[in-house]
Amino acid sequence: MREELPLSEKILQTLHNLCATAPNLARRSEELAQVLQIDLNDVEKILDNYGIEGFVESFTDNEEKKRYYLTGSGIIKVCALFT
Repeated sequence: MREELPLSEKILQTLHNLCATAPNLARRSEELAQVLQIDLNDVEKILDNYGIEGFVESFTDNEEKKRYYLTGSGIIKVCALFT
């Protein structure tokens, strides 16, 4: 049986499951927090760290909300979770 994924990896997997793989498909951090039922600040902190590592990109939309999407490296990282 597969072990439970760490929260940080669950967040990446959720971005992948929501097809957030390009700027026009980016998801709001609030949406991720709601889907995962975790604190918004925790989501943004984890994703900002993944941004530093090059696995996600982010931008602020026209409503001043932060949006995130997986980079090519992030997609590979998520796929590696399944191997």
